[in-house]
Amino acid sequence: MMIDMRLRPWLIASIGLNLMLLAAWYIADLQETPPIRIPVERLDLALRRTRTNVEVRRINLTWGEIASTNLSNYVLNLEAVGCPAPTIRDIILAEVNQIYARRRNTEILTPDQQWWRSDPDPAVAAAAAAQFRDLENERRGTLNALISTNWETDTDLLAWLASNYGLTGPQLGELPPETKRAIYDIATRTQEEIKGQNPMDTARIWQDERMELAALLGPDQLSEYLWRYSPTAHRLREQTRGLSLSPEQFQSLFAAMDPILIQPDFYYQGNDPEWRQRQQSLQGQYEAVLKQALGDQTYASLQLSQDPLYLSAMDAAQQSGIPAQAIMPLYEINRATQTELDRIRGDPALDDEDKIDALANTRAEAQKSIEQLLGPAAFARWLQTQTKP
Repeated sequence: MMIDMRLRPWLIASIGLNLMLLAAWYIADLQETPPIRIPVERLDLALRRTRTNVEVRRINLTWGEIASTNLSNYVLNLEAVGCPAPTIRDIILAEVNQIYARRRNTEILTPDQQWWRSDPDPAVAAAAAAQFRDLENERRGTLNALISTNWETDTDLLAWLASNYGLTGPQLGELPPETKRAIYDIATRTQEEIKGQNPMDTARIWQDERMELAALLGPDQLSEYLWRYSPTAHRLREQTRGLSLSPEQFQSLFAAMDPILIQPDFYYQGNDPEWRQRQQSLQGQYEAVLKQALGDQTYASLQLSQDPLYLSAMDAAQQSGIPAQAIMPLYEINRATQTELDRIRGDPALDDEDKIDALANTRAEAQKSIEQLLGPAAFARWLQTQTKP
């Protein structure tokens, strides 16, 4: 079949155009179709079979594929992607320090976690020191196994020790590092602000600090922080020194006293009658709460344990070997003597010479009573404690 010569140019043009469209489609398809990715394992096997020298590397790795909770694998992954040795050291050192700082903060019971005790428990302090030494040895062994050389710096241990800012235990030990740092900054700033302030302004600064802490901590965390570090807790521990309070008793006392002790008026030191009345009212509430919480007998024992005359009698008894049953009678003699001395000093009917004689006679009578109480030998030892500087 012959083609009309007039149609031949159009036919050639049409075929050419179709070939151009086909080529354009093929190129576009190559650009839009993603390349076929052969798994590294299969490709590596094929290359080994052909015995080539081609080195295959994975590309577009994410950090999640490199990092590992298994620190040995973590080191191998970092080395595999060509991470410089100093960078590997810094990364692993930071990881290990973070792990052991958390263990130190949460696993070791330190004396300050026993916030209800007026005096630290020596057994707890000794156990904490031993646990700390064991944990530090374990940390160093871990680092030696992972990065055997040149990992230790002068500031490494200090940085680890400072990582908790004293915030340890089940509640505060779990706080993230940035929160601990914020709390530390708040506490440091408060200590600077209260320097040179009168007691009322100091109380206001403590109130501001508490508001900042409440914004950072949950209710349970804030409670434990206040039980451990607040001025109320410190005062309560001092006030109950000599008593063995349980955690529940301490919490109960804290809850009753804190609303009183955080009020600036409690610490007023001026002479304004209205302010003095408010202060005395708060102080009366404080003593009433303390007495009610402790009971009459315990409250009386507490008051006695804070009486300087009683403490002096106890100290003298310990130094001179006076039996314990003689401490209270000795204290009663000293208290009666002190009352009489104060009366003589304030008696307007006596001139200075008469006062000197009366004071000397009162002291002599007191010594006679003490000698009768203790006996000559113990009295001689007691006299030596009174003449020591």
